[in-house]
Amino acid sequence: MFSNLSEQLFTNWHPMRWVALIFGLALGYNWLAHNAPLSGALSIFFLFQAVTNTGCMAGQCAPRAVASEEPIEDVEYEEIK
Repeated sequence: MFSNLSEQLFTNWHPMRWVALIFGLALGYNWLAHNAPLSGALSIFFLFQAVTNTGCMAGQCAPRAVASEEPIEDVEYEEIK
């Protein structure tokens, strides 16, 4: 579990993810410097998206799936009449 989390945090840093991180840090500074609660909420939102690589940034609406070591078994379906 920890390797999956660390892989998600430290890989796949595309430019939009960096933009969200910078935007979240700038809003966080505004929140602390000017006591702006809306900036604080937006800062937490953008920092969460940047750190966890979630959200629809630049058309990437889900984090990259980690390939498991176990092969996926075929599922058989039965028609019910």
